Amino acid sequence: MSKRRRTLLNGRSAQTSIAAILSVAAGASTGWFSNTTFVVLAIIAVTAFLIVFGTPRASLGGIVIGALVSAVAVRLPELGAEAIVEGLVWGLIVVLILGGPLTIRRVVEQHRAFQQRGWDIAALQAQRRASETREALQRERMSLAAEMHDGLGHALTLIAVRLGQLSVKPSLASTDRQQVTEIRQIAADAADELGLAVRLLRTSDSTTAEWATPALEDLINGARKAGIKVTAEVPEGYDDDLSEEVRTALIRVVQEGLTNAAKHAPSQPVRVRIIPTQDKIRAVISNKLLDTHSEASDSGFGLIGLQHRAEMLGGELTTATTSESYTLTLTLPRHARPVAPIGSDTDMIREAKTTIADHRSKATRLAVALPVVVVTTMAVVMLAYFVVVNALSTLSTAEFQAIEVGDERAITEKVLPPFEIFDPPRDQFPARPEEECFYYENDISFFERLDVFAVCFSGDKVSRKGTVPSP
Repeated sequence: MSKRRRTLLNGRSAQTSIAAILSVAAGASTGWFSNTTFVVLAIIAVTAFLIVFGTPRASLGGIVIGALVSAVAVRLPELGAEAIVEGLVWGLIVVLILGGPLTIRRVVEQHRAFQQRGWDIAALQAQRRASETREALQRERMSLAAEMHDGLGHALTLIAVRLGQLSVKPSLASTDRQQVTEIRQIAADAADELGLAVRLLRTSDSTTAEWATPALEDLINGARKAGIKVTAEVPEGYDDDLSEEVRTALIRVVQEGLTNAAKHAPSQPVRVRIIPTQDKIRAVISNKLLDTHSEASDSGFGLIGLQHRAEMLGGELTTATTSESYTLTLTLPRHARPVAPIGSDTDMIREAKTTIADHRSKATRLAVALPVVVVTTMAVVMLAYFVVVNALSTLSTAEFQAIEVGDERAITEKVLPPFEIFDPPRDQFPARPEEECFYYENDISFFERLDVFAVCFSGDKVSRKGTVPSP
């Protein structure tokens, strides 16, 4: 398990514990302040506010259990079924008030997350389409490049062969023969590199060939032998701790700069500077311009490739042209590695859609289910209590007639039902001072009042009894 996930789980556990404690306090308040409904509702409202804004990631199960258990437990000392049912109903009301706003907040948050994830998915899809387009274009460019390199490589090979034939002619002066031999070697090397480029472009396995990168010193010396006036400022050990990709990029940008100078400003001096710093390294290639110099050097395919290479390595390639000079600058982090493009395959997009849809659906279902479940549970509890009380609050006529004034209370209570009827007619048969009266129907009736039998106690004796006839 990742450290971030463990932190989130620990944070949720702490919030759940705090929310459960608050729920216990809110549930218990329904018994402690049962005579002051306003105080109870105020306490529950404050608790709901604290839970919604203080513990938004708390588990709803802890809130439900805490409120129900405390609301019932605080009434257990009364040892009465009516008190326990009252506590259960109050507990469900507390759950509804505490959990309702919390689930609504989660629905709102999930809705916002759903919208944000929608934008993210749209961005991923756009990136995928762009990537597919780039791949298609790249395949076409690779095919064209391979064809061009094949033709050009053939021509370079012929040039190298002709120069080789020329170099062995007896009539050629020794100095000229040396120059022809060097030019032939350059053409042969160029043909070899073109052949390697073709193989690399035509295969998807990068291990089939390895590109030989020349040393920077050899590159500069080769340019000087070709007649380019190169001034090099290369510190000793500049590449000691460079990554292989950065070292290659530096050599390629110097190569491109020398090639551009030879192509667009022949016979003009070129200055090559390698400027290392603690975190970065910079290559600056500048050359004087001819009066007829054009901007073609800024639009070559070599520069486009170098620009892409610089971006992949987290660096920057810039060009600057003035009336007198042209400067090519490459800046790279010393230890840079290629950064792979952001992937956006179909499976990842589908997984993202499924995940956020599941979260949103779960939060919505919870927000709808909580009040439905609470209200349904309250209705079932109250209906069951109504049925049980009506069924267990009946006293037959024979049992009632067997009770006599003066009987022992302990003995008489064994005959009496465990519950009184709902809404007993106390005004029609009121209890006297220091007297406690209980009321029972002579048969089960849910919605119609039958005859009611009243049995009153004073101390440990039956003080009187009476009948309230049905309306």
